[in-house]
Amino acid sequence: MVAARSTGPPVHVSALAGERIPFLTVLAVSAGEGGVLRKAIAGAVALVLAALLGINYLRPVPHVAATQTLPGSLTKGAAPTLPWPDRGQAAVGAEGSGVLAATPGARPEPIASVAKVMTAMVVLDQKPLQTGQQGPTLTVTPADVAEYQQAAANGESVVPVQAGEQLSEYQALQALLIPSGNNIAQIIARWASGSMDAHVQRMNTRAAELKLRQTHFADVSGISDKTVSVPADLIRLGEAAMQDKLLADIVGQPQATLPGVPGQATNVNYALGKDGIVGVKTGNIPQVGAVYLSAATHQLADGRKLLVFAAIQGLPTLQDVFDDARALFASVRQSLQLQRVVSRDEVVGKYAAPWGSNSNIVADGDLDVPLLPGTPVAITLAARALSAPQAAGPTVGSIKVKTGFEELQVPAALSDDLGAATTSWRLTRLG
Repeated sequence: MVAARSTGPPVHVSALAGERIPFLTVLAVSAGEGGVLRKAIAGAVALVLAALLGINYLRPVPHVAATQTLPGSLTKGAAPTLPWPDRGQAAVGAEGSGVLAATPGARPEPIASVAKVMTAMVVLDQKPLQTGQQGPTLTVTPADVAEYQQAAANGESVVPVQAGEQLSEYQALQALLIPSGNNIAQIIARWASGSMDAHVQRMNTRAAELKLRQTHFADVSGISDKTVSVPADLIRLGEAAMQDKLLADIVGQPQATLPGVPGQATNVNYALGKDGIVGVKTGNIPQVGAVYLSAATHQLADGRKLLVFAAIQGLPTLQDVFDDARALFASVRQSLQLQRVVSRDEVVGKYAAPWGSNSNIVADGDLDVPLLPGTPVAITLAARALSAPQAAGPTVGSIKVKTGFEELQVPAALSDDLGAATTSWRLTRLG
């Protein structure tokens, strides 16, 4: 085959190449613009990341919460069998640990003259008196004499008074707590608080402060059957009263010399001085029978001395409650142990910061608690969250120890420095 002859002008290769230049140039320009775009995008991403990291860094650093490391419960030994009364209700306790044990299902019952312990405590709140002092003078009025005569006619426990007779505050407290004069309760309450109603209100306020949750006072002498409590509350009342040296001295006196009383006024707590009993108050009321709040001395195996307490309600006679109190004291003395629950500098918890800084929480003291074997003890660390950095040393909370009836506590402190949040963690943290 013969190729067709071209009749047009010749085409040079250079010309054809020149025609391709625009296309190549477009390709080159496109490639250049893509690189710039990628650089622009990368720069923008970097700026966004930098901004996000900055924002993350500037976010508030959270507080660091405490974690308990100490076991939450502790029980040592087997519980003893206590000689509870066959009837009524009772509780036992020890100085420093409050209520140790109580009969189950206790309900508020009248407490008779045991109420005078709180009457005296409130008097001393209003008119403080130190051991060895007689204090200001109370003068008996004709109205006081009329009250005395009416109470005597009703068969109440009274102390004779005469118009114009004077008693020191100390003598009035003796007359209240030793021969247990109902009329003296009225005289001293009005003198200390302005009125009996005001004094009763203060008694209930004090009861709330002592966490006597099943106790209510309706009068100052206990003659009202609406003045009620339970044995566990009476143990707490007795422990608080015996911490006052003046009250402890008075309730431990077997007799006293009082104005208007022939001879010696005898303490109605006839068990005083027997089996180490040193106080505190008896009561007797027809609605429930005899009531007894008692304190006795005891020496632990390590030589430490403390008071033990018994409270009994609802037995027929005072001799019954005296006998049962002595039996309970004997059992408690045989079984009571001083248990070390927490030791000073013992690690009880920690702060673990998410950036890796850790600090231990330690007990800031020993906690030795007199307990009966088998008493379950619950241990809880209550420590506040910390803002880092925090230097070692400050108290951050407390270790709370609950024995079933009572709650005790010992301070908890920071033992190591808690470091500040690191820059890397602040930049990269999530959430």
